Amino acid sequence: MTGPLEGVRVLDLSEGVAGPYCALELADGGADVIKIERPAGDRARGWGTAGNGTLGAAFIHYNRNKRGIAVDTNTDAGVEIVQKLAAQADVVVADAGWTGKKELQYDALGAANSKLIYTRFTMFGEDGPWALRPPFGEMPAQLSAETYGSLGRIGQAPVRMATDLGSMYAAIYAVQGTCAALIAQDTAGGQRVDVSLFGSLLAMRSTLWVALSNPDEWWGFHLDSYTKAPDYGYRCKDGFIYMTVARASAEQREQMLKDLKLWPWVKEDPQWPLFSTDSAGGGGRYSAQVKHLWERGLAHFTREEAMEIVIRNGGWAFPKNDYDQLVNHPQSKAVGLTAEVEQAGVGKLRMQTPPFDFHGTPVGIRMGAPLLGQHNAEVLAEVGYSAADVTRLAGEGVLASS
Repeated sequence: MTGPLEGVRVLDLSEGVAGPYCALELADGGADVIKIERPAGDRARGWGTAGNGTLGAAFIHYNRNKRGIAVDTNTDAGVEIVQKLAAQADVVVADAGWTGKKELQYDALGAANSKLIYTRFTMFGEDGPWALRPPFGEMPAQLSAETYGSLGRIGQAPVRMATDLGSMYAAIYAVQGTCAALIAQDTAGGQRVDVSLFGSLLAMRSTLWVALSNPDEWWGFHLDSYTKAPDYGYRCKDGFIYMTVARASAEQREQMLKDLKLWPWVKEDPQWPLFSTDSAGGGGRYSAQVKHLWERGLAHFTREEAMEIVIRNGGWAFPKNDYDQLVNHPQSKAVGLTAEVEQAGVGKLRMQTPPFDFHGTPVGIRMGAPLLGQHNAEVLAEVGYSAADVTRLAGEGVLASS
């Protein structure tokens, strides 16, 4: 088997991040995902190209484990192709920007396939003054103030988020909703599953909002992450470590301070009242103010020496790694972070593996991302098109390929 979703057929009528990432998770789970692109291709094809115009790094990642066809749905013949594929599908993943035609909406496709699950992404939902806008992640992230979760440094402007959180959160929620709808498919039949990027961001932020205990200070469990400097790690002799002493007992903490050469002089420092309650690291309320005191002691030790002291005395500590160190760390290898895959048009690539595994129905990367229209003939043959039909449709501009 190729995963617990083997036998489930999915049409991916989306582009960018949100829909393709949702369809990727389903593909990684074993579903047969057919990515349907317009003749110009998914707009993400050029993202992170490094000179390869149609196979950017982002597209390759979000669209592995999928077969691909390219169809002009502005033609009647192109719409008919999608309708025939949807009639045999279990799931359609769509977004409001791609599927503007009424023939590609749930009401039309669901009428021909009573068990169809139609998972649709929007930016702000289907109701209200901002309804049914295409699901581009940057705007809802800004409107929900999520950008402020990535302050550069205190007193300076916020920096841009390193990833499209709105799209990623929505995709994960959509996978949950799609799988729930599949479970109910035999009894409830098909249905539309709606997921908005804006709503997904608000849902994720609720874990912080419900923890708000002092609005004047914006304080509560982890809430101060919006107002204090990010944790770049603690400097040692030969680099940085991340650490926390939140779970160390009073006795362990005192011994830790002695072992780190902080005792007894730190008790005479004016900031001792804050330092004595600091749990260190990103979760510490006063960590930014007293970080220099910890680093005065850590400066005597290498990273390995410092981590050993912290861990021995009831704390947690890990090395701060750059990208290469993290990917090649023994722990990353132990969880199977990457795998080598043959990517059409590129060659062998190292790709990040699915974040889950199933011992009874193992998953993995079965194929790289499709070239534009790579599987036109193969996929259309499955719904009754002959080789001559495919040639004719390509000649008429209904089908495209690279």
